Amino acid sequence: MDRWWDAPFRTLVGGRLVVLAGANAAVWAEHVPVLRDAGAADILVVASARGAGPAPHATTVVVEARSGMSMMEQIRFDSDFLADPPAEVIAALDEFDPRSEAVVLGSFLNTNSHLEGRAFVSHRRAEWVALEDKVVVDAFWDRAGISRQPSMVVALDEAASASTSIDRGAGTVWAADAREGFHGGASQTYWVADDTSRDAALDALEAVCDRVRVMPFLDGVPCSIHGIVLPDGVAVFRPVEMVTLRRGREFVYAGCATYWDPADEVRDHMRSIARVAGSRLAEELDFRGAFTVDGVVCADGFWPTELNPRFGAGLNVIARASGLPILLANDLVVGGHDLGRSAAAIEQELLELADARRGGGTWMAGLEHDAAPGSRHVVRDDAGVLMWSEDGLGDAVTIGGSFVRCVYDVDHTPVGPSSATRACEFWSFVDREVGSAIGPLTPAPDPTPRR
Repeated sequence: MDRWWDAPFRTLVGGRLVVLAGANAAVWAEHVPVLRDAGAADILVVASARGAGPAPHATTVVVEARSGMSMMEQIRFDSDFLADPPAEVIAALDEFDPRSEAVVLGSFLNTNSHLEGRAFVSHRRAEWVALEDKVVVDAFWDRAGISRQPSMVVALDEAASASTSIDRGAGTVWAADAREGFHGGASQTYWVADDTSRDAALDALEAVCDRVRVMPFLDGVPCSIHGIVLPDGVAVFRPVEMVTLRRGREFVYAGCATYWDPADEVRDHMRSIARVAGSRLAEELDFRGAFTVDGVVCADGFWPTELNPRFGAGLNVIARASGLPILLANDLVVGGHDLGRSAAAIEQELLELADARRGGGTWMAGLEHDAAPGSRHVVRDDAGVLMWSEDGLGDAVTIGGSFVRCVYDVDHTPVGPSSATRACEFWSFVDREVGSAIGPLTPAPDPTPRR
């Protein structure tokens, strides 16, 4: 395969010191060899957790957050530690890069422009982050001419009355504003369909927001469509299933995967929405880089619900089929560096390869469990029941701290149907085998006709 990305990486890091900053250390493990191959003189990793999986082969400084943080708590801790590094990070930076000349690459959620006087190659601009606010995105859909479900933005204490006119028959979804910062992964989002779920939503949201967006509950497959805004156009890829499970009426984000296929006409519609959204982002905000349009595929098609003007986890799954180090490539795009490849060429390559070889799985953070950190595999017995593998075959499971991840075996995972049922079975297995207390989960229904 043509490794066209080697040249722009060499241009950026060849002969230079490189700092990888933020996220957990394990995230950077796969990127260190890429940067060394591109000629990086040396590499320092400064991270906010060790993470699950192999450690990077580079000098690493870890600032451990408290255990048991939720995904959003960990993200905020990560941002704060980059904005105001502790003494051990400052000392490591000054020893590694005394002249402050290093190339600094941050995590995909980084909003800081500098790390102790060293400029990040890229960061998320404030005006881009602002569009993640759930109470402003519907105005963006309207400006872009993208069809959406009806919604109302109201004060929290008016949400219950607003729901009456919005409900399509299965309740409504309340999403918090960004008063306390952006939120994702199904956090601060509630399915309200009766007095009990209404009271639970009010109790949880009053501490984090002033206003909410109220829209109909959409019963179908939560999913995302990703794109990359480049100087010469928008590259748009294939749908990604967002594995958002249900605990009663609670949404539980649990990973993403590309095994699911919507109907062809729905896929085409999703891709057209992403192309329009990417073009509008470039026009309105001079946006560059990866973005996602999240939504739900129901019996009546795809309905967008969120816009994330940033890199999304599903893009990692898409790019693995090609070998492209997409997180690093996105840093170059956002930072204004030339990839030497057109939007059309990148789209064609990633789309064809991601369709041909699927990937992804299910994962959760913030879990309490009794398992020792490490890697194992799970398989199904003759009755289809999950069990630990004794020969290293099957779905790959990584356990570390409060994190558990299962990456599905690509050769034994069905292509077409939603993978949410598979995820529910895995988390039931985790409860049984490692002492977690996730509880029963159910999948969202897949409305796509299957032969």
